Formats: sequence, C-alpha cells, structure tokens
Amino acid sequence: MNMILKAAVASAIAVAAVGTSHALDIATYASNTNVNVYVSGSTAVDNTLINTAILTAAPGGLCQAGTIDIYKIGNTNTLIYCTSSATSGIAAGSPLAIFKESLVGSANGVAPLINASKGVASGASFINPATISNAACGTAAVAATAVLAAYSNHAACPTTSIQTNVNPTGGIADVEARLLRLPNNVTFNPSDVSGNLDAANIFDVVWGVPVTLGLYRALQTASGLTADDNPANAPSLSKQTIASIYAGNVFNWTSLGLNNPSGDNSVYICRRDIQSGTQASTEAYFLGTRCSSASTKMAAQDGQFVFSANSGGNMRGCLTALEQGGTITVYNGDFTGDAFTNVAIPAPGGKWGIGVTSTELSSGNLTPSTFRMVAVDGSLPTLPNVVNGHYPYWSSNFGYTIKAGKTNAPTGSPLAVWNTLRNRMGDPAPTAATNSAYAGRPWGQGGDLSPANQFVVASNTVTIPATTASTVASPINAMTKASSGTANNCDTPVSYSGVAGAIQQSIPVQNRLFGTGNVNN
Repeated sequence: MNMILKAAVASAIAVAAVGTSHALDIATYASNTNVNVYVSGSTAVDNTLINTAILTAAPGGLCQAGTIDIYKIGNTNTLIYCTSSATSGIAAGSPLAIFKESLVGSANGVAPLINASKGVASGASFINPATISNAACGTAAVAATAVLAAYSNHAACPTTSIQTNVNPTGGIADVEARLLRLPNNVTFNPSDVSGNLDAANIFDVVWGVPVTLGLYRALQTASGLTADDNPANAPSLSKQTIASIYAGNVFNWTSLGLNNPSGDNSVYICRRDIQSGTQASTEAYFLGTRCSSASTKMAAQDGQFVFSANSGGNMRGCLTALEQGGTITVYNGDFTGDAFTNVAIPAPGGKWGIGVTSTELSSGNLTPSTFRMVAVDGSLPTLPNVVNGHYPYWSSNFGYTIKAGKTNAPTGSPLAVWNTLRNRMGDPAPTAATNSAYAGRPWGQGGDLSPANQFVVASNTVTIPATTASTVASPINAMTKASSGTANNCDTPVSYSGVAGAIQQSIPVQNRLFGTGNVNN
C-alpha cells in the first residue's frame, strides 16, 4: 500500500510538473538570467506588438502558450513575461521579458537609441520587474482566441515601478525619423540618424479620423443616413474640412450645419503630442506640415478646447470624457509654458470632438463605446480601401536599431528576439492573424498591411479589386510609398509594379491615385 501511495504521489507530482514546467512568476525574475528585449516608441502599434508575441497561428509567436503574463502601467508601459517559443528567434524554454515603452510616441523610437549610441543616458523608461507583483498589479484572465494565446493580464501596476535610462534594443516609429519632432518642434539631426541607426520598414499602418459618438450620429442624421453602426451608413467629411478643423480654423459645429442638443457647439480636438508618429502622419497628410515649408500645423493645446495626449489610450480617453464626462489626461511636455496636467471635463459630457488614431483598435479599445471613425472623401479607413488605392491616409512604419559596432548596440539573444519581432510584425501570415483582433468594427476591417515592396513576389501577388475577405486572408498592400526604394511618407501612394506589371495593369485607371510625388506638389 505504501508503495502504491508513493507511486500515486509521484505520478501526481509529475503531472503537476508537466502542467507548470514553463510557468513563470514575476517574483522569479532575474535580470541576469532572463532574455530582456526593450522596445521604445510608437504607441499605435502596442496592440499589434502584443499580439505578435502571443500568436498561436502560423508562423507562431515569441511566447509559449500557457506561460504568458502581461503587466501594464496605464497606457505608457507594458511588460510581456513568458517562456520563449521555438519561433522566438532563440532556443525555446528561455525566460523572456519584452518591455514596451509608450510614453510619448514615435520620437522615443529614435531619440533614446541615438542617445545610447553616443554613450549618454537614453532617457527611456520601462517597467521595473523587481518592483512589481501580481498582487500589486491586479490579475485578470484573458481567454485565448482562434489565433492568440490566453494570458494573465495585470493592468494596474504602480506608477512608481519604473526603471529609467535603460538602453533600448530597438525602437518603432510610425514614420521615418526626419518627420518626427522633439519637444519645442526640434528636428532630428540627419547624421545622428543615418550614422548611428539601422532602419527597416516594418509594416503599413492605416489611420482613421475618430469623432465622438454624439457627433457621429449627428453627421449621419445631417447626411440622411440611418443612425446605426452599419459601415454603409458611415458619414463622410472631406479632407479639406478635416484639415480646417485640425488646424483650428473651425470653432463651431454650426458652421458645418450641425447643432448640438447640449447647447455647446464648440469644436473640441483630442490630438497627440508633438513627438507622436500618429501626429506626424496626421499633420503630413492633412496639413502638409513636416513635408514642406507649410506653416499650417494642428491646433496647439490650450487645455480648454484642444488637448494633447501622450498615448493612443489617453487620446481615446479624451474622446470618452468629451462624450460622457470624466477626466482628460493631457501631456505637458510639448509646449513652453504649458502647465496643464489633468483637465476635468464636467459630466455628463455631451461635447462634440474629433481625434487622431490608428485602426489597430480591439473591441476592448471601444469599451466604453464613445467614438466612431468617419469616412474621408467617401472612403472608410479599411484595409481593402487602402489596397485598392481609395484611402491614402496610411503610413509606412519603421523599426530602428543601433548599428553594429556602435556604443550599446544590441547583440546576442536580445537582438535575435528583436529582429524576429520586427520581421514578424510585417509578415503577411502573422499580420493576418493579428488583424483578426481589429475585425467587426463599425467602420469595417482595420489593422495593418504588409509592405508591397517587401512582400509582393511572384508567389505572393495581390488580387485587385481587393475585398475584405482577400485582405483578411492576405493583407499585402498593393500601394506603396517606396516606389524609389525607401519609404517616404510625404509621397502620394502609388500602385506597386514590383511583379512584372501584375498589379499595375490590374488596377482600374479610375481607382488609381494621382501619380507619384510629394503630397504638397
């Protein structure tokens, strides 16, 4: 009996060991035995970065299913802690920590790397695993989907759990460095970028124009459309009208023939900070700023009608507060003399506002349901509209790394994981999988596209006209901003002819955009 009991106990222990052999606890974290990958920059790609790490569909993610914990400090810092998978770029079974800093946006995908390459303090801040716990951060289970692994979500880590001046392994920017700005509108020194950093186009980001739900319904009514969430009934604004609103030249919605039942017809703008790639893409496309000598910029924060957010999450929070009341968190690092920190918008809301965001929006990002995307010149921000050349408001995203041989250049396993992550985020197979998290939106299928100049090959063509089904199955862009070889986000997108005319000849002439060249020409 004793032997039988011992055998049963041993068997139970063995089964338990199998079930938890790869499970990690943040209390076990040790910086010298973990593979640590630090990524700074763009906040727009945070959802896609996480989804790429926890992907279960082919070609697989960087984390083993059943081992994943995700820790967050608000909308500004994320830590993915897991056991490395066989498709992570390193040997399976290693404790892997992927840190993402999203404090101000795309400029931080460049500046900290340049600083580190010069041997000075990077300025980048990431979650400090030594100062967090599951108890302190809260725990909620997130179920698996058809393509993504389940994970434990720890969304409320203390704001003080930060380590500063960590050297990034890589950085992400929604546009190339020359279009980005540092505080007080300072530009990057081109020689600092080209001399110290390697750049690679990762994927194409599709942007949209969100408006508060009350404004959206009013636009539908004014346009004679049914006030529902059917994309066929989405209202449209012209590019010129949106540009005028963003520039601060439209102060009152009544000038557009609208009347807010709340009695407040003021125009409210939820913008991003000056260091944001979302902001750079918006200003470049709608206002020509950063692409030429154009002096028109997006209206500056005033804390009353215009609010500058330092993350995509805080921008969405701004629209939510305008719609239903609450607190708007604004960034005070953009403009000299700006003293705003938190601006309270009195309940019950009812304000009509407009914002800026990517279409990488999960169902959770729409909870509470307080904003919708409008069409621009009749076209909604969907993947097929971009592929067909109907929607040019998108940008080519860049990944940066310190050049080999430079000070603090990444090496070994961290570099291998970063290269895998960067390449995986733009590959059509994982892009198709991660885009599934952005399906079923009131404006249609959003997300990202694989760049045509990298992924259109003889065995990987694009069928035009693209449909939602075809772009979901194979999210490869047929348009490019890299017709000259390097992506230029000031250029008008043109149809890609990398496959012996297969795409160029198959796009109807009336569906093409207006030739090559800068958008300001």
